[in-house]
This record gives sequence, structure tokens and C-alpha cells, in this order.
Amino acid sequence: MGFLFSRLGRYMIARIFGGILIVLVGVLASIMLIDLVEQMRTVGTRTELPILEALRLTALKTPMLIEQTLPFVVLAGTMLAIIGLNRSSELVAMRAAGISAWRFLMPSAFAGTLLGLIAVTALNPLGAALYSEFESEKEDALQEEMNGAGANGVWLRQGDREGQVVIHADGVDPSGTRLEGATFLFFEVRDDVLRFSRRIRAERAELRPGFWQLTNLVEAAPGMRPVRQANLAIPSTLDATELINRFVTPATLSFWTLPSFIGEARAAGFAPTRYELKWQGLLAFPLLLATMAGLGAAFSLRLQRLGNLAQWGAAGVGIGLFLFFYSQLAGAFAMTQTVPAAVAAWSAPFAGMFIALAMVAFLEDG
Repeated sequence: MGFLFSRLGRYMIARIFGGILIVLVGVLASIMLIDLVEQMRTVGTRTELPILEALRLTALKTPMLIEQTLPFVVLAGTMLAIIGLNRSSELVAMRAAGISAWRFLMPSAFAGTLLGLIAVTALNPLGAALYSEFESEKEDALQEEMNGAGANGVWLRQGDREGQVVIHADGVDPSGTRLEGATFLFFEVRDDVLRFSRRIRAERAELRPGFWQLTNLVEAAPGMRPVRQANLAIPSTLDATELINRFVTPATLSFWTLPSFIGEARAAGFAPTRYELKWQGLLAFPLLLATMAGLGAAFSLRLQRLGNLAQWGAAGVGIGLFLFFYSQLAGAFAMTQTVPAAVAAWSAPFAGMFIALAMVAFLEDG
């Protein structure tokens, strides 16, 4: 720890942050340009979208995109900083002064961990709030073009061979399982033909395992007077987990709200696997960035006079890509509940950390 906060350690941390900043500016400009074109292509072709509004939509989505690309930014920024020290012979002077290669990992890991903590506690909540606003404004813009009005609401359908139920709601609760202003249209199979049988208008409808719980409802049937009831339960064939996944995306839930959301979903008897994976991924994010910074340093420590520095840098980038695809594969296994979400989220950072340590051991001890 003494080296980390020494003058040389602080200098290396500043260089690493400078390299990360340079890469971040380049990546930010690229993703904003690409996303701006994407907004004009997807939304602009379906509705009149001014360039300023497209820029605003892109700005709302940018914090979430920065969070997603931050591991590669840290990897590339650390490599840029260490290679810069290598080419200016500063790295040679440090090694000649007796500084071990192990010490070069400390500033890199510190910078990655600090950025990870900031990203999880500040950038992620900001990105989640802005991305939720982005989704809402994008949907409103498309719906206004389609029907010339505000929201079109939510449409669902459930049923079996005996009948079908068409469900329309004015809105969905943030939990994803409660519908506001819900209308249930019941159709029964008679003589092999679907015929309308009754209609229920409920102030609120909450999906629970195997049934809908309706509150403050009015039921009407052809030839019958409307009947008011305070509560009513009707069977449901809908999968509540799929309903949550449809209306609540993990990107719209921040680091601070995910635990309560997961707890409520578990208490209701649902399996919030996607959200547990997101939560564990956020917990592991500082370690992931520290690992990426360590990999960037480990694969940039080879002295320039020994040659093959570009090949070593390419190998570091390849390892980073491997960890990315590995984490995606592990996440897919977690979604099928083959492996726990914690294992899927933490395995890639630990694997990368061991690779970085092995690389430094090879460079230092041969």
C-alpha cells in the first residue's frame, strides 16, 4: 500500500486515469454517433423525429451505454497508459530502479476498483433513470404516430381450449405484475366458435401464482345488469415471471432498487433470475474493472526493446473479449437456472484476475 500512495504510485494512477479518459472520449463519441443514426433509423422512419429530439434520446441512453462499455474502456485505457510509459522509457527506468512487476498491478487495480464503485453507486442509478425515461418517450413517440393519441395501453391474452380472455390495461405498475385500469373480455367456445360471454372492468389487477386478483371491479354480461364487487379472483394461465420480464427490464432498475424488487418478487412466489443476475453483476463490477485494468497492465509490461509488444497487446484485448463472451455464456446458463446467478456473475472477473496474476508471474519470475 505504501507504493500505491507514493509519488510514483500517484503518478501511475494519474497516467492510467488519463489513458482511460482518452479512450472514454473516443468510445463516447462513437457510441453517440452510432446510436443517433440508430434512433433516426428506427424512430425517425416511423414518425417525424427532429434531429434535436434524436440527440436528446441518444443522450438519455448514453449513461447506460457507457456502463456497458466501461470494462473495455478500462482495459484499453490501462494498456494505452502502460504502453505510453514503455515507449517513453519510463517503464525501463522504473524496472531498473528495482520496482517489481507486481507493483504495477496495484495502481491499475486501484483505478479499476475506484471506477467500478463510482459506476455502480452513481452511474448505474443515473443510467437506469434516464433509460427508463428514454423507453417511455420512445414508446410515446411511436404510439402518437400510430393512433394520434397518447398511450395505447397494454394488451395480453390467456386461455385454453374452452375459452380465451383478452386483457387490456391503461398502465403497468413498476413491479410488472399489477395492471392499472384493467379490462377483461371473456370469450367461450360454443359450437367450435369463440363467442363473447362477459366483461370485467377492474381498477387494479394483480397477477399471483395461478390467478388474477381484481380490486374494485364492475362485471357485465349480455342481457344482464352490471354488478359491482370489491374483490374477485379469476384463474390465469399466464406465467408471472414472463410477465415481469416483459414489462420490467433490468436496465431500468438501479443498484439501489434491485434488492427490494428481487425481495418482493420472491415473496410473491416468482423467480427473478434476470434481476438476480443483474444484481450480482453489479456487485462484481468493481472486481471486473480491477481485473480488466490488471489485464491491461499485465499484457503491456513487456519491454519494448524485447519486441512483440503489439502481439502482447492484441493478446490482452483477446483475453478481454474472451471474458466478455464467457460472461454472456455464463449468464445464459444462469437464465436457465443451470448455475446460480452469483457463480455466473463472479466467475468471469475471478478468471480474468487469475490470468493477470499468472501473466505477471511469468514476466517477473519466468
